[in-house]
Amino acid sequence: MIPCMTPAGALRPLFRLSVCRILTISCLLSLAALGFAAPAGAQTASNLRNASAEDLPVPAPAEPGDAGAPSDAALYCQNMGGAASDARLAWQTWNLIALEERLQNRIRELEQKRAEYEEWVKRREKVLGEVEGHVVSIFQRMRPEAAAAQLATLDEDTAVAVLVKLNARAASQILDEMDPARAAQLTHSMAGLSKSEAQGSL
Repeated sequence: MIPCMTPAGALRPLFRLSVCRILTISCLLSLAALGFAAPAGAQTASNLRNASAEDLPVPAPAEPGDAGAPSDAALYCQNMGGAASDARLAWQTWNLIALEERLQNRIRELEQKRAEYEEWVKRREKVLGEVEGHVVSIFQRMRPEAAAAQLATLDEDTAVAVLVKLNARAASQILDEMDPARAAQLTHSMAGLSKSEAQGSL
């Protein structure tokens, strides 16, 4: 009696046979590929050795606009740099104009102050001249001893200013009534003032 084989047992020999066939076919294909590839590789190497430098392929030159062409970011930075420079120049110009305007206003104020001061000096000189003339006329009419007593209380510059305005006779009479030391001091100051005026007129 022939023993019955299960379906799994029947398929096992077929599976082994299929695997063997697959391995055999794979080996044959690999050998065939190596057999055909070797001559081709050898021929390629031989051709490269025998080829001259002129026969070798020359790489294609780069297009003119590709290598040095600036990127969008570089163009943006260049444009923004020019705009920033223009803005900075405009700001500096505006500051200079504002500073010049402030200086002009300050100069006008100083000119106005100078004009007011000069006017005040003129009025003061006029008043002092009138007062001096009035004071001189008063001392001119006073008695010598009274005038000497009054001049003794004044400072040296004021006393000298009054004496030089008096006529020589009235001045000498007043000096005679004064203390000799005070009279000598005033006389010396009057002489120095006269000498300075004489040198200034030359």
